[in-house]
Amino acid sequence: MKKLYIPLLLLLVAPSLWSQYRTVEERRDTVVAFWKQQGDYGKYYASAIALSLDTAQRARGFRMIEEMTSVTSPDIIERFRMTATFLRLHDILPDTLKKKFHFIWTHFPVRPFYGEHEKVAYYTALYLATRYFPEDMRYFNGRSRMENEQDARAYLLRWIKESTELGQREFDSPTYASIFLSAMVLLRDFAVDNDMSRRADLMAQWLMADFAHDHLNGTYCGAHARENMRSAMNPNSADMTGISWLYFADGPIAFGRDQLFVALSDFRVHPAIVELATNRRSPFETWERKRSARRIRATNGPDEDVVRYTYMDPLYAMGSIPGGLIQPREQHSWDVTWIARDPQTPATLFVMQPYSDAPSVTPFLAHESELALRNVNSLDPYFSTVTKTVGGSPFEDVFQYKNTLIALYDVGEVARFPLIAGFFPKDFQALDVDSLVTGWITMDVGDVYLAVYPFKKYRLAEGMVGKRFMSAEKRNGVIVQVMGRNEAGSYKQFKQRIHATIPDLSAYDSDLRMSYTSITGHTLQFTFGGERTVDGETPGMQDGMLFDSPWLSSRRGSGILTLTASKGTMIIDMSALEIRSEQ
Repeated sequence: MKKLYIPLLLLLVAPSLWSQYRTVEERRDTVVAFWKQQGDYGKYYASAIALSLDTAQRARGFRMIEEMTSVTSPDIIERFRMTATFLRLHDILPDTLKKKFHFIWTHFPVRPFYGEHEKVAYYTALYLATRYFPEDMRYFNGRSRMENEQDARAYLLRWIKESTELGQREFDSPTYASIFLSAMVLLRDFAVDNDMSRRADLMAQWLMADFAHDHLNGTYCGAHARENMRSAMNPNSADMTGISWLYFADGPIAFGRDQLFVALSDFRVHPAIVELATNRRSPFETWERKRSARRIRATNGPDEDVVRYTYMDPLYAMGSIPGGLIQPREQHSWDVTWIARDPQTPATLFVMQPYSDAPSVTPFLAHESELALRNVNSLDPYFSTVTKTVGGSPFEDVFQYKNTLIALYDVGEVARFPLIAGFFPKDFQALDVDSLVTGWITMDVGDVYLAVYPFKKYRLAEGMVGKRFMSAEKRNGVIVQVMGRNEAGSYKQFKQRIHATIPDLSAYDSDLRMSYTSITGHTLQFTFGGERTVDGETPGMQDGMLFDSPWLSSRRGSGILTLTASKGTMIIDMSALEIRSEQ
C-alpha cells in the first residue's frame, strides 16, 4: 500500500491505482473529488465549489456557500477564497447568492494586512470584484469601482515588476506561495484586461520556476521568508506539496484549498519547469537574491537584500540565508531536508533562536512596541513561546558551503528565551550521541546520514512530532554535516569520518571566531558578523544576479528568467510579455 499525506487526513491507495494520476487532468479530477468528500466533515469554499460543480449536489454546494457567507470574517485570505468561489461559479450562481457577495464587499471591511501574500490576495480579489460586480456598487472602503480598480491594478503591476526585477519579499514560502500562485492564476483566468491576464500568466510560470528550483520530492527546500510551524517540522504538510503533486506529479499525494482553485484552471506549467523540478541526477548549488519585509523604522538590521543559498542533492537539500531578522514572524533561516520513506514522518533538522521580544516586530509594524507584540500574538499564539519552531533573530549568523553549515549565536539581552532551540527527526535507524569524546551527534535516517556538533551543553527531549534540542548558553553554535549513503558508504564509515573532524573553537568565547575542516576536506573559517571563508576564499553570489545556478539565471532588473533544460532554454520575458524557447 502507498501512503498519501494530506494536511487534513491520511489516505491509503493501492499501487494499482497510481496509474490513474498520470495527467494533470486526472490529478485535477482527484482534487475535486477529494474536496467534494470533505464537504461531509466541514465547511470550506473549496468543498462548496466542488459540490456546486456536480449537478447532482449543486443545491448542497449552494447551501454551504449560503451558510459560510452568513458569518463574515475580516480575514483577508478568507475574503480572497470567497471571491475566488464567486468567480469559479459565476455562471451558475443564483442571483440571491451573487447579491450576498456584493453585500459583503459593500459593508464588511477586512482587517489591516501585514504580509505580502495578504496584499496580493486582497488586491487580486478587489481588482476582480470591480470587474464582475455592478458598476455602480460602493465598497466598504468608501471608494468607487473605478478608484478601487485603479488602486488594485497599480499595486499588482508594481508587485509583479518588483518581484521579477528585485526579488520577492515573502520568498520561497511553503505556506504562502500557494496563495501567490492561486492569485496569479485567478487573474490569468478572469482579468478582462488582456495585459493584466498575460502578466499574471507569466508571473505564475515564474513562481513555479522558483519553486521547481528548490523542489525535492514534493518538498519546498531551503530557507523560507515565512513558514508556519507545522510545515517547518514536517515539510510534506505544506500547501506547496499539494501544488507539487498536481503539476509535477512528484512527492506524496497531497491536497490543499488553494490547490483546488488552481486545479480548475487550464493553466499548465511549462514542461521545462516540470523537468527542473524532477530532474535530480547530480548535486548543484543555487544562489538567489530576495528582499526582506519592508522596514518602516531605521534599524541596525541587515540590508533589504537577502541572499539565499541552497545545495541540492538527489537525496537531500541543505539551504540557508545568513540569519538576522528579515521578517516580523515565521522566518525560517536554515534547515536540512531529505526524502522520507514515510511522507507522514518529519524529515528535517534545524536550530534557531526563539527571539520574541518587542524589538523583533517593531522594525516592521507601525504600532508602539507592546501593542505591536500583542497584535502579532493575536495572529500567532505561538509567537511568544519557547516551543515555537519558526522566527528570525538578530543573534544568529549562518554560513554554509555545500553540505556543511555553521550557525553561530551570540544572544544579547533579551527578556524572553535567551537560548537556542532546534528540531531533530524522530524517525531514524540510528542516533548516537558521543558527548564525552568527540562531541558529535550522528544520525542514520535511511539513505541519508546527519551529524550535528553543538558548541555548548545541551539536552535532547521528546517532542510531539520530533526531538527538541535546547542549549541555554548565550554564546553558542552548531555545525551540521549531511551526506548520502551513496557517497559516504556505511553509517559506520560516516561516523568514523565525522569523529575525525574536530572544530577549532579556541577563539570562539573571546572573539566569536571559529574554524572547521569538513569531512570533504574544506576548511571553513567563520566569525560572527564578520569573516567567512572556504579554503581562504570568500564565496558569494555574483554581483547583479537575481538567480544564479546551472539551471536558472536572471540578471537583477532585467525581468528575464532563463531556464536551461534538456531540449534547450526556456525564457520568461516580463518586458516582452512572452515565453520563448531557444535551442
